[in-house]
Amino acid sequence: MLRNRLRAFAVFSPPSPSCHLPHFLILPLFHIKSPRTIRTGKTLTSAREPIEEILYYAYDKPQIVKHPCVYEMALYMGKRLFLTRDNFHRSLVPLNFPRKFKVMTPKVSAALFSASSVLLLISGKVFIYYYEENLWSDILVTDKFLTDISAEHCCYSSDFSCVAVSFLILVYTTGNPASEATIYMSRNLGFEFEEIHLLKVKHLNGTLEGFFFFHSISKFAVLLRTGNMGRFVFMESSGEEVIWGIPFHMPKSIKVMSLPGLKGFLILWAGDHLFFSHNNGQLVEEIPVKNDQSFHFLHLSGKNVSIIAGYDNELALGTSDADFYYGTLGLLSTSITKVLNTNDITEDSAMMFESVGLILIVTPQRDEYFQAFDFLLCDVNMQHMLMHLSLGLKTCKAEILRGDFNKKVHILDMGETLELSAKLVSQPSQSPIPIVTVSNPHTLGFKVKMYEDGYTYDGNTKFTINITLMQQHRSGRAHESFISNLKLPSLSTITLDLIDRGMSCIDLQPPSGIISIGCNWKKYIQVHRNPNACMKKFLEPAILENSYTYTLEKGAYDTFFQFQIPVDEKERIVKYDYAELGCPSLVYYNSPWKPVIELWEENNFVEIVTSEFILLEVHGLRTYTYSLTAGQASCISQPQNWSSMLHKYIGKKYQDSWNRMNYMSCYVEQKDSPLLWPDVEYQILGGATENSIIFDQRNGIYVFLLRIVDPHYSYCDLTTTFSIYVYGAFPKQTLPDYSVAIGMLIFMLFLLWLGYIIPKLFKSERGRKFKSFFQNLCSTHQKEKRKFHLPKVNK
Repeated sequence: MLRNRLRAFAVFSPPSPSCHLPHFLILPLFHIKSPRTIRTGKTLTSAREPIEEILYYAYDKPQIVKHPCVYEMALYMGKRLFLTRDNFHRSLVPLNFPRKFKVMTPKVSAALFSASSVLLLISGKVFIYYYEENLWSDILVTDKFLTDISAEHCCYSSDFSCVAVSFLILVYTTGNPASEATIYMSRNLGFEFEEIHLLKVKHLNGTLEGFFFFHSISKFAVLLRTGNMGRFVFMESSGEEVIWGIPFHMPKSIKVMSLPGLKGFLILWAGDHLFFSHNNGQLVEEIPVKNDQSFHFLHLSGKNVSIIAGYDNELALGTSDADFYYGTLGLLSTSITKVLNTNDITEDSAMMFESVGLILIVTPQRDEYFQAFDFLLCDVNMQHMLMHLSLGLKTCKAEILRGDFNKKVHILDMGETLELSAKLVSQPSQSPIPIVTVSNPHTLGFKVKMYEDGYTYDGNTKFTINITLMQQHRSGRAHESFISNLKLPSLSTITLDLIDRGMSCIDLQPPSGIISIGCNWKKYIQVHRNPNACMKKFLEPAILENSYTYTLEKGAYDTFFQFQIPVDEKERIVKYDYAELGCPSLVYYNSPWKPVIELWEENNFVEIVTSEFILLEVHGLRTYTYSLTAGQASCISQPQNWSSMLHKYIGKKYQDSWNRMNYMSCYVEQKDSPLLWPDVEYQILGGATENSIIFDQRNGIYVFLLRIVDPHYSYCDLTTTFSIYVYGAFPKQTLPDYSVAIGMLIFMLFLLWLGYIIPKLFKSERGRKFKSFFQNLCSTHQKEKRKFHLPKVNK
């Protein structure tokens, strides 16, 4: 393959990147690598198979889509599509599309990377390309023409809260009225899509120009254009609440680029208008252009954007008149500056960032003898370039700005706090002003302390910045109407920046991390199991693990709750899962009982759980009751119970019918659920009550599902299954209590009557005859016994 890669700048001032073929003479200015021509992998030629179509980009300006997590993987989209795994450092065969899918015009309007595949919108339909296996598949084929695709990515951690960000993908149609919006959503990396209907979107007036889900504020966002004005409209997934962003000038359709890092940085451009938002579109402003040390806030003065690329906090673009602009992005320091004019950017050129301050301009070069295209690559080192430009840049005020949270994911579970730290070293005689921002202040609050912490060897002052993070509702600084739903997990980013950071601080990137306000997946609960039935010899482990079964007696279990349809009530044989449940704990039947719940994080014990929880015997046994009623538990609303929840959510799995998301405390007044039946069982354990379980007169095994339902204890669905063995109950009597009592009373009265009547009979004439008869009978019996008696014979 042929590779042309020139790391060079021209000799005139200001320096510019040089991208020429090897036979031109190039004089290096600094850090120059000699041009090289490498030709490998082109010894054989083969004609393109007729079963494939050539893919091409639907727009006239080429674009490069970078893989969000794999540094060297990218997709070039222009007159041809090229997928590279080494940043275009070798020749590539264009990406072709199989004809079996019968697409009339194989033009690609949008694409993104998803796991080990690429999702492409080809002629209004969604296709997936598995580049590891070189296979194509159609994912979403519909009669509606789809134009755009959007998703966000988190590459900082393997924690589920980070990985799950990439699961959600949106596909939609732009250019139509919002009332006719066509939107499809995937929650599994794009392998399946379903159409979604948000009622609030249908009622918006204007043209739909974009549809997104911004994880850093946990909201859907609609980019709406009405006349010459545009604005973002935000809503929850339920679509109940609508929040309007600040309108901005938008005369025609606009392109949107979301920068990596989930900080909420958006670049929007159309023609000679260039916009930036640092908060997911809530506030959109035109990027000021700095020329000759002056600012022009309107636009690029008739210069249309031809190529553009963004990085974490950087922006680079080329215009239609060959001007090259570069700028930094931040809360208060966003601007772009013209750095050079170059003719090396052609209509086939596209641009991307390789790393901080390093820009790569890519231009495909056709080979007339081979299918594989070569690439002309131009490296632009912005730090070296800015050093040789007379822009009047001020010296960066900080020497070091680091945070221990940079490009990391931290978990903040319900009620917890998180301590972060950062270091700031100022330049001599400079006083940098740091600023801490969070992308989602509705859920995440913070407190900051900054103090001097010594000096460097050069005498520069060192500062330590301590940041304490907590949920916003615990900060005490926000009104209830400002705080988002506490039950729902969310994401937020935290960024430490300098107020006056500019292009002179190009190598001083602000640290930024992701805070997951949600479940810590390392947490779990278990029930304390000491003593157990095996220790007391009620059961033997060898018997339990050998496919042990036990019987549920007829009438002892509820046949409806698990199957949700009435079934014939008869004895059931249940197999005991010893591998999952172990040996059951011992519980005496006649004493109130509730389990002791332990919270663990990995292998570390955290605490004993005292919050509200529920129990359910998984096989339907109902031979137990609760010690408290709703009235005794001091409820002010009708409490939930298993019967009401199973009927309310009929069709769901019984174990999912009642959880922390639908739990309603009876100590909060509910207008639609007043306390009408105070004598019903109160089936919630833990919390402020002393409610407990009382078992009926039945010995045997019970297998319980236990779930924490207190929504303010943890974002995790803390659930466990455990078993107990109830002992000490005598067998139930077969006759009713009143029958036994009447029988005993009659028998005792009969004995008393006999004690009275027998002596009285013996004193009568008839009684004396009866007595003498028995005496004579006994004497005759004695004589017969002596008659047949044989004396012992002495030897």
